[in-house]
Amino acid sequence: MNRDTRHCPVCGCDQTVPLYMNTLAALDGLDMSYRVAHCAACGFAFADQLASPATYAAYYRSLSKYDIAPSAAGLSPANCLRSDAAVALLRPHTRPDARIADLGCGSGMLLDALRAAGWSRLAGIDPAPGAPEQARQQFQLDCVQCATLDQAPWLLDLPAMDVICVTGVLEHLPRLRDDLAALTEAIGHGTHILVEVPAIERFANQPFEPYGEFSLEHIQYFSSESLMKLFATFGFSVLSSTLVDLPPGYCDSRFALFARDPAVAMPTAPAAITDGIEGYIARSETMIQTAIARITACPAKSLVIYGAGSHTARLLPRLLESGETRLVGLVDGNPNLHGKHLGPLRIEAPAALGRYPEATIVVSAFRTQQAISDLLRTSSPNPVLTLY
Repeated sequence: MNRDTRHCPVCGCDQTVPLYMNTLAALDGLDMSYRVAHCAACGFAFADQLASPATYAAYYRSLSKYDIAPSAAGLSPANCLRSDAAVALLRPHTRPDARIADLGCGSGMLLDALRAAGWSRLAGIDPAPGAPEQARQQFQLDCVQCATLDQAPWLLDLPAMDVICVTGVLEHLPRLRDDLAALTEAIGHGTHILVEVPAIERFANQPFEPYGEFSLEHIQYFSSESLMKLFATFGFSVLSSTLVDLPPGYCDSRFALFARDPAVAMPTAPAAITDGIEGYIARSETMIQTAIARITACPAKSLVIYGAGSHTARLLPRLLESGETRLVGLVDGNPNLHGKHLGPLRIEAPAALGRYPEATIVVSAFRTQQAISDLLRTSSPNPVLTLY
């Protein structure tokens, strides 16, 4: 399919240095493969060849994991730390009666943390259709609507908001500059913007999933420097910033609170950003090759993959290209995926494992590998193969 060629979201340069082709199995017919590159001018790392915006819209509308049931999503320690960090960053700069909107709020975990911290004038939007209902069920929140970022100015009174939260959002946006331009134009002059992104400086901190930050959804890779430079192009400077350590297996987060500052201007010749992404790619490749070798060496006559996320989307094309013919099934706990296909494999619920009594189950996950394998060893007679 045709790729959507992008200019650098930070400085606008149209010249890139290719780094890695992130080939991903098509999910429900959506090919979300992309190329990772450096900007030739400023060094910012991003996906410079993407599927169409319509492909991403279709994915978030029906296939994402952000509106699945609380029992599947859970209140993970990492997400609790993220919410706590957001509250701590906002508290010194935000009045108790402030109006706060969370754009890309998922099921409302941050909104719940803000409410618990004393803020009550809250609103949220998320493109996942089930997000409003999950917000009601999980957090008793009635302030979440199903909507995309570009619909926010029509649904929310953005000029009246004191704070706009975009946590875990900017790394996802195929039209990052256009979306930020529209957002900064729609909000009030004194509105602050709270941002959280995965910190590229910590991508390769052990332990990490190989290529884990090149997921189906993450297409911008921010350092602290590149994040500040991006907001400077829209006339914003940072009020406060912090790097938050998350549990092992999660990429640490950069939080920053921005305010409009007419004195800020982007340099005409931005200095190159050094982010170490080449080392991350090299170490990831070694790890993924080792994982493939473990599968190849497995003596099983048939294999079922457990996990239909980005890890499997990346692993599956390599296995098929190597001539692997033993793959007979694919299961995942995300009900949004059941009945869909990842590459040639139909995604089924974990209960379908009973149909494959002789297959070895390949746990295709990194952060949740231990939890999944422990569950399988107590609930299924099948042999279990872990990759890491």
